[in-house]
Amino acid sequence: MASNRNTPAVQPAPAPAVCKYCGKHITRNASVTNAAGHKCAQLAAAYTPAQLQAHYNAITGSVPAGYITVAAWGKAVRAAQPTTPGLTIAKLVRAIGGDRALQPPVHPICQVVYNGNQRWVNPWLATSQGLQALATGQWGKAPT
Repeated sequence: MASNRNTPAVQPAPAPAVCKYCGKHITRNASVTNAAGHKCAQLAAAYTPAQLQAHYNAITGSVPAGYITVAAWGKAVRAAQPTTPGLTIAKLVRAIGGDRALQPPVHPICQVVYNGNQRWVNPWLATSQGLQALATGQWGKAPT
């Protein structure tokens, strides 16, 4: 026999909130209310849209042959952390001039190239010498 139960209709989950600047998912109540992540809100307060666009235009271009993504470099950093004292992702971020590369890189070899939504860096940075330079801050043996 079939039962006549009234089952409530399943409501679709609300769409996740995303930052109006970078498109990343945001969860903090204040961020959701402002429709902007914390970091993007800080950047929006410090830079005009024209300044940000000019900056990104200056570091956007074709990727030189052999360059690796910042994500691949990050994987190399994580893999080397157990054997390389002082090696951190925070140092990687500082080396490229911050998460959005708004500051100058710590050394010219750390200059990021934007192409589309990816950031690219010199492959030397993922070598044992490059990882050691990142860990110690000693960039004297970096290629020029």
